[in-house]
Amino acid sequence: MTETSASAPMPLAGASREARIGRRILERRLQLILEYSRRLPLNYLGYILVAFIVWRQGVELWPWIWLVLTGAVMVYRWRLGLAVERVEPEVQLQYLPRLLRGFDFNGVSTASIVPFAFYAPGDFAPMAVAAVLMAGCTIGAASVAGSQRAFVGFCTLTFCCLAGGWAWRGSAVGYMFAAGIVLVYFMLLATVRDQGRMLHKLMNVLDDNALLSEVVRQERDRATAASEAKTRFFAAASHDLRQPLHALSINATTLDILARRSPDPLLKEVSRGIGSALHQSSGLLDGLLDISRLDAHTIEAKFAPHDIGAVLRASRDEYAALAAQQGLFLKVAAPETPLWGLTDADQLIRIVGNLVNNAIKFTTRGGVTLSAEAAADGRVLVRVSDTGPGIPESERERVFEEFYQIGNPSRDRSQGLGLGLAIVRRTADLLKIEIGLDSEPGRGTTFALHIAPAAPMDESHPEVATALARSFDGTRLAVLLVDDEAEVLSAMCTYLHQLGWSVKGVASGAKAEQALAEGFEPDVMVVDYRLREETGLDVIERVRWRRPLLPAVIVTGETAPSRFREFSTVAARILHKPLDGDRLARTLQEVVLALDEEASDAVAPK
Repeated sequence: MTETSASAPMPLAGASREARIGRRILERRLQLILEYSRRLPLNYLGYILVAFIVWRQGVELWPWIWLVLTGAVMVYRWRLGLAVERVEPEVQLQYLPRLLRGFDFNGVSTASIVPFAFYAPGDFAPMAVAAVLMAGCTIGAASVAGSQRAFVGFCTLTFCCLAGGWAWRGSAVGYMFAAGIVLVYFMLLATVRDQGRMLHKLMNVLDDNALLSEVVRQERDRATAASEAKTRFFAAASHDLRQPLHALSINATTLDILARRSPDPLLKEVSRGIGSALHQSSGLLDGLLDISRLDAHTIEAKFAPHDIGAVLRASRDEYAALAAQQGLFLKVAAPETPLWGLTDADQLIRIVGNLVNNAIKFTTRGGVTLSAEAAADGRVLVRVSDTGPGIPESERERVFEEFYQIGNPSRDRSQGLGLGLAIVRRTADLLKIEIGLDSEPGRGTTFALHIAPAAPMDESHPEVATALARSFDGTRLAVLLVDDEAEVLSAMCTYLHQLGWSVKGVASGAKAEQALAEGFEPDVMVVDYRLREETGLDVIERVRWRRPLLPAVIVTGETAPSRFREFSTVAARILHKPLDGDRLARTLQEVVLALDEEASDAVAPK
């Protein structure tokens, strides 16, 4: 591409490689010329000096005419450069031919003073004029960005006049200066050519980098789209699978109550089998939900000082029965004095729980040890160690990938989906916990968690969790249930009635208002989010016109991350389907107990 063809902008998309490189060269040339144009007023100082030298040679009028002429050319070039900088970048290249013609005008006007420098005898004036004008040409050559055409138009006539003037003098000194000026000219021309070649190579590299960046961007976009599609799939699949399991889970919990009351061993065995299968199914769906929420960044960490030893002991208590069933030990090695770390206790328990659960699954002899200590760097170091088969070095990064499991080619359902360690890594990133993995085949595995330290918490203000540790066995509640799925509503009513609770089950917000109008006084309401004619949020709003302080629990199969914050603004708790009866009852008790404690605090003497 030549400079004169630059007036037709060429889109780079789909252009040939040479066309793209040619356009990049022109854009770089334009940039350098515009920078040079901004410095033209400074260059004019040299022209004033040349005019003064020639005037001192006895030339009265022409130096000042020449100064005005060259000044007009420079003003034209300077203003043209400013005008080009103000237009849109997409059309700036159209002005490049006019900017290049400015070099031609400047070359002609500059050379017209040279013959007058040789007007009087003596070498001072010719030498001074030659020095100033050749310096100006050298500076101009650096700004043409390899354009031989611009260099020839700007410098050739001036150098020819200077060389001719010295040769016209006729002496040995004159011939020597003439030869030197010609040599300098061709050296500058060679430099401009080299500059053009280097610029071409540079633009080749830039074009390669641009293509590579575009490929990387496309691959990144594809990976991002695939990740978003996966997250949407998890959310949709989780919702669709949870819905039919919800009523079954409630009925299974009711069956378990009846089985414990019955002397029939077969009924107890059937109840245990159904409960075990539902527990596995719920665990798989919870894994999908956790991945969806973590990928969508909708889980917010609530950092506070926590006793890490207490967190480990809570995890031990939760998984002790499972470890005993497998014939494994599960022990905690942590100081009795509090070891304070800055973390989110709920999320840390999920991390440790996933690691413990994973260790129990793959350990056949020995057991699992949870330990905590203060590390040398001040952080709290937690280790989860097992005596299992270990992890080969080649697999240590892959075990954190979704759905990847070592030694489970048949996809044994009892070993889960392979999401546990993927959830651990994502949750650790959320809590800013550094994870380490030390393992050797045949000698077990140790996961290390490095947790930021925290200042000890004032024990005169115990946590709410202490209150939640109280037994709920004697707590009987009045519950308003709203669900338009008859089977689900019946299952929940039946289960809560078996607990001896007072329950009112309705299918809509209007029926809920009617129940309140007829005198039913609930302690808490449980509302399904997706109803046929309205949403659970609509029902909560209607009920609270009559009972503004009535706590609400939303039960939903929705896993779309955008819903979580919306739910949390109106509901005390959000429960995801499928939901067993024990979890429902305990959640309702916790909500009511927390409300009672808040009321007690409000009336307590200060």
